[in-house]
Amino acid sequence: MRILLVYGTTEGQTRKIAEFCSTRLTEAGHEVEMRDSRRRMVDLDMPSFDAVILAGSVHQKQHQETLQNFAVAHRKQLKAIPTMLLSVSLSIAFENGEAEAARYVDGFVEDTGLKPDFVELVAGALKFDQYDYFMNQIVEHIVLENREPITEDREFTDWDALGKAVDAFTGSVADR
Repeated sequence: MRILLVYGTTEGQTRKIAEFCSTRLTEAGHEVEMRDSRRRMVDLDMPSFDAVILAGSVHQKQHQETLQNFAVAHRKQLKAIPTMLLSVSLSIAFENGEAEAARYVDGFVEDTGLKPDFVELVAGALKFDQYDYFMNQIVEHIVLENREPITEDREFTDWDALGKAVDAFTGSVADR
């Protein structure tokens, strides 16, 4: 199966997630083309793909603008083939965060007009070493408000669950 994997990342965790997925899919015998949504894709041959995985992290309650722009620009083609959204956020990492993380997906659907066939809510990471003073304040006072204080880098991604979700997606595509 030929799979397009387009990702949008800010601190690099979603790129790491995309690379994990690409490796897993390749090892399962699939051909994967991985693209950064910030790059122009004039040479992209959408009809040549059997499935698409979109991976984007959430910042300020929205997925990357470049990933949303990709979804809008290719919406017609994406609706014609199986599509999965990996929505990466910190919300899902915390107790009672699933509803908030699901709202980010609802926002993506509303903003792009694309309703992916499969959605996986993926916990991201805190990368304090990459934050400036203002981002540190946002994380401390908004993201971690009323939660256990965290002051060092921490990865929350559940790699096993992510792998199983990607396997389930490709399995369902193969069954079509």
